[in-house]
Formats: sequence, structure tokens, C-alpha cells
Amino acid sequence: MTGHTDPKYYIKALKNVLKKGHGSDQVLIDIAAKLGVDFGVFGYDDNLILGSSGKGVQSFELSLDEVAYGKLLASNEDGRLLANMVMLMVEKELEKKKIGNEVLGLYREINMIYSFSERISEKIDEKSIAEMALGEASQIINSTHGLFLIYEPEQNKVVELASFGLNPEKEENIYKLNVLLKELISRGTSAIVPSEKIQNNPALNHLKTIMYAPLKVKHRTLGMVILGHSEEKEFTAAELKLLTTISLQSAGALETAHLYQKGLREAQEREEAIRSIHEVSQKFVPHEFIKFLGKDRLTEVSLGDLVEKEVTVLFADIREFTTISENLEPEDNFLFINSFNKKMGPIVRKNEGFIMQYLGDGFMALFPNGPQTALRASIEMHSALRSYNEERAVKDRFPVKLGIGMQNGNLIMGITGDIERLDAAIISDTVNTASRIEGLSKHYGSSILLTDNCKNNLTNPEEFDFRYLGPVQVKGKQKPIDIYECINGDNALLSKHKLETLNTFEEGMNQYFTKEFAMAAVTFQQIVKKEQNDSAAKLFLNRSAHMITQETGDDWKGIASITTK
Repeated sequence: MTGHTDPKYYIKALKNVLKKGHGSDQVLIDIAAKLGVDFGVFGYDDNLILGSSGKGVQSFELSLDEVAYGKLLASNEDGRLLANMVMLMVEKELEKKKIGNEVLGLYREINMIYSFSERISEKIDEKSIAEMALGEASQIINSTHGLFLIYEPEQNKVVELASFGLNPEKEENIYKLNVLLKELISRGTSAIVPSEKIQNNPALNHLKTIMYAPLKVKHRTLGMVILGHSEEKEFTAAELKLLTTISLQSAGALETAHLYQKGLREAQEREEAIRSIHEVSQKFVPHEFIKFLGKDRLTEVSLGDLVEKEVTVLFADIREFTTISENLEPEDNFLFINSFNKKMGPIVRKNEGFIMQYLGDGFMALFPNGPQTALRASIEMHSALRSYNEERAVKDRFPVKLGIGMQNGNLIMGITGDIERLDAAIISDTVNTASRIEGLSKHYGSSILLTDNCKNNLTNPEEFDFRYLGPVQVKGKQKPIDIYECINGDNALLSKHKLETLNTFEEGMNQYFTKEFAMAAVTFQQIVKKEQNDSAAKLFLNRSAHMITQETGDDWKGIASITTK
């Protein structure tokens, strides 16, 4: 079924099928010749399209979906076969067109979602997010009215952030519907509202049809987005799905904006808490550092003492530390950091490393014996963290996530400062790179990330499993760096998934770097379908989908440019 009633729609397909050079016209002529039939195909307007008018002919109607769009005149009854063939050709032509339109629609939908996600992630205030979400929704979904609402817990009411469409009594209507709106937000579901429910509510009498989707993030709903039309129009399931996607992406941006605003309000308090942690942590100089300088005791060191060593530098960072710390008093914050460090410090030392500096929400460790020991320590830290999170779950506390990045290279360790204040310091590009790699572990969603320099210096690389994530251009570096993800630090299920799909992932990476972006997107989609938590596969799926629409020059090498730390 096409849903069309205008004969012109079918005539266009008929002319396209029978046009010269298409092939179908000659097939029809050849069959007619073998049957000994003179024929002519006419549109509903009696204009001849193919054949001749003939004399003493029989007429056969050409129709589809109960719409007559033409006729076939023939010299005998065999013309019925020709008419059936023509109608079948037209039907297949319209099916092909319908499939093409559906594919184009899906492509536009994917491109829209990616573009919207990219643009809305740049917004940091609620109003801009709301206005962009409604603007995007109104462009792709036929609607005359829209509302972007959020729930304010402190006031226990639903308030508007943005809207479009004529509604003089908007504020009064929102007030009247507050109880219902709060109930719908608490449900956190999307729906198309039946017309009878709209008709029975005076606050909605300016609309004929409505649908809504929640602003849902993690385990809670922040509000909802509502679209309506003042005329009779049925919203489709596909349109509801689009609105839900826009709402979910808006909710993520809204959550980021909330954290940003809250962070501004409480920045001073959190900075003081973290500063106090830094001050306590930095009072102690690792004994291993003193030994590197050829000294036995801290009292023996002097300003200017230094030594150059090749080591592996490891940065470990507590993920979402702000979210955890903002719910804690400064003292509890300090206790939490100490509890975490007590779990990790012994693992570093067990694997022949030492913590050079505590960074409040993480630490920097050095491994003089190379990346093999650093990688072993990283895997053990993630294993210990899973046990630690089980203890926290019993106490109804947030789980702790850890990101680790490392680099291998030379650095200078020594004593710097002045005659009144001495400090242990390290100076090296290796440290800066390791810090950048740790930052990249957030971007790729990896538990452990290392450079090719680390991987190439492993004494027993077969001990670990890796996925190649390509070259990156990090801030402050002139040359790109190849990075790898060590999957042994993931939980059992995720690690098993990554091992089972390792060949598929490598195939997708090869397709991506050889500019086969459509194939790469399909390959990474297969991986993501099996495990939604595979962040790296999801990232390259989005990159591949984006690159389908981009032009690439001969010098394109797939280097990811990361400008943030």
C-alpha cells in the first residue's frame, strides 16, 4: 500500500518504467509481438505513453490501491497479460522508490542525531539546551507547539525552560497540570496521548494531538519534552522514537549543565577540601625517590641533587570524583581518599613501583623496572577496586571507577626549590604524555590505556590482551602517538566480550583507517549490539558514521586530535 490517491503519482512511475532505454518497454513490445497483439498504453489523461492507439481494440484498466491511473488498449484478449505485466512493473517501481526513501530517511535520522549530539554537548546552560532541543524537534517532527519542562525538587513543581507555539494561557495551564506532569515525569516513559484524553482536559483544548518523552539520565528523570499539534494529526511511533532520542541526549547535556552550575557554586569549598588533601599528601617524599638519588635518608639530600632514569610513568584517576566528593563533607572526603589510597598503594609497591605524588582524585606512580610491572599493577588495581566496590555497595555508597594511563621513557628526578623550601620533583615529557594518556582513557572509555612505546618495551607481551585504538594527536605534542587498550583490567563479562570480538574490532579498525567508513560502521555496530558498555567500539561507530558524510584527502590518516587534557 502506498497511501496515495492522486493518479499523477502512479503515472510518474508508469512513464519511468516504460521510458525508452529502461528496458521494460522493449520487453513489453517483444512479448506483444510474440502474442500477435497490437497495443497502446495510455495515462488516465488518455495521452499515449507506449505503442499505438489501434482500431477495434479491447480496453484493460491499469490500477493500484484502487486508483485507476491508465489503461491498455489491445487488439485481442491477450492484452490482459500485457496489462497485468505493466501493473506489476509499476508496483515494483513504487516499492523500489519506497525502500529508497526509507533508507534515505534512516540516513538523515542518524546524521541528525549525531549532529544534534555534537552541538548540544557544547551547551553549558539549561535554557540553551532546552531551546536547541525544541528547535531540533520542531524541524524534523511536524508540530505547532512544544514545551521543555523540568522538575524543581526544592519547589516541588514543574517549570518551563523553553517553548514554541501560540498559547496565551501557557503558565496557567502548566500550573493546572502540575500534578499530572509530576506523575508523568516520575514514570519516566514516552507516549502518544490518545485524543479522547486531550478533549477531556480544558488545559489542553488548544491542541488536537500530543506526545511526550522524558528527560531521563541514569536512574532519575529531570523533566520532559512535549510536542503537540493544533490540527488533527497522528504522531507516529517513529516520531516518538526521534523525540525520545532528542530528550535523552538533552538530559545528558542538562545533567552536565547542572553539575557545572553546582560546581561553580561550590567550587571554593571543594577546592579547599582537595587542597587540604594535596597539602597532606605532598609532605612526604617516597623512600624509593631518595634511593634513586644515591641517598639513604631524606636529611642527606641537597638542593640540586638529580639523576636521569628510564622508567614507566603511570597516572591513575578516580572517575567522576566530583560527583562523589560533592556529596561528602571535607572530612569524609579525606577519609574516602585515604581509604582508596590504602587499597592501591600496596599494589603499586608489590609490583616494584612507588607513588611519586598523590593528586587528590588519583596519583602518579613510577615503575623503574618498566611497563611489564606497571601493567601488572594496573590490572591488580582494577581487580582490587571491584572488591572494594562490593564493600561500598553493602554500605549503599557510590561505586568507584578508575582510569589508568601510562608512558615509558627517560626523566630527571631531583631536588628543587630554594634554601627555605625543598621539594622532590621530576622533569620530563614522559610525565606529560602519561598524564595525557590517562585523560584519553576517559575519552575512549578504557580502564587501562598505554602508548606503543610502553607496549613495545614489555618483556612478556603475551601476558596481556590489547586492542589497538589508533593514533592520537594530544595537546602539547608535535607527533601523533599510537595507543592501545589493555582489556585485562575490565570486569569478567566485558573482558570476555572484547576477547570474543577482538578479530571483528580489528577488522573494523582496518576498514576505518582504509576509509571504508560505511563498512566500519556496520562492523562496529555488530560489536555494540552485543555489548552496549563497549565504549571504544561505540566511539568508533560514531566516528565511522560521521565520516561517511565527510570528504577526506589523500593525506587523511585517521589521527584523532584531542585538545583537552
